[in-house]
Amino acid sequence: MLCIRCRLLVASLGLVLPAAALAQEARHGRPVTKSRFDTEHIFGFGEGSDFGPMGEYEIESFSVGIFGAAGSNFKVGNETSLRYSIIDGLRLSIGALTDYLNLHNLSGLSARNGLNVNGIITEVRWNIFNRLISPFGMTLSVNPEWRRTDPASGRYDDNFAVTTALLIDKEVIPDKLFMELNLVYSPFWLPVSGRFLRDDSYTVLVGGSYVITPDILVGAEIRHENLAPSISPNAHALFVGPHMFLQLAEGLTASFAWAFQIPDLGARHADLANFQRYEAGLRLVYSF
Repeated sequence: MLCIRCRLLVASLGLVLPAAALAQEARHGRPVTKSRFDTEHIFGFGEGSDFGPMGEYEIESFSVGIFGAAGSNFKVGNETSLRYSIIDGLRLSIGALTDYLNLHNLSGLSARNGLNVNGIITEVRWNIFNRLISPFGMTLSVNPEWRRTDPASGRYDDNFAVTTALLIDKEVIPDKLFMELNLVYSPFWLPVSGRFLRDDSYTVLVGGSYVITPDILVGAEIRHENLAPSISPNAHALFVGPHMFLQLAEGLTASFAWAFQIPDLGARHADLANFQRYEAGLRLVYSF
């Protein structure tokens, strides 16, 4: 039977795709306009539908620290990627994954602490609907990745994930207020006792970003995460927090995000066994 999280994603797509079809028809005969803002990076942990035109290169470094759960454990993960738009609306990426782990009191696990050059991540990103000529923007992102260590413990265990995300955004007030909706599904395969077990992760994120000056935007996000591990019961958590975007120079941007876990409506308490209490993100992007 289809799980509740799958139903939620399917229902969301059912609402979005018919409107998207109308948007596709509306493209014909409408002039392409320009925007002062590239929505891909103006949010926090979520992303907008924009990315660069054909021929643009981009280097992105995104670091996320998670901490605040029991045992004084914390992790810092970094993804640094080189991206290239091969044609308008289609971009390819390849990058490296690096982790710094400081883990203690993990029952039954031998943690490998310290800095790990951890794996490789790739991405195909397709802009389905350009927000400048459609009622909203929509981009499909597919991210296969390979890690040589278990992200939970740092032990050497080759594992794989394929994250698929639907990135939707809309300019609610022209050049002032931008809204985002991200729907993310990520199956993850980890070797256990000679076979691969699959965990599933489902994320729904909603947020907004408001223009303070042409170089500064601020906003907030709310994110609900669900885990469906193959060896333990389902887990879920609700995160909220602010973010800020800065245009540092021509082609160079930075964004900062903070999120903290609050009790969700289902569990009525924070889940510190499967999720951390706090998350902090720093994203640096250079386009050329």
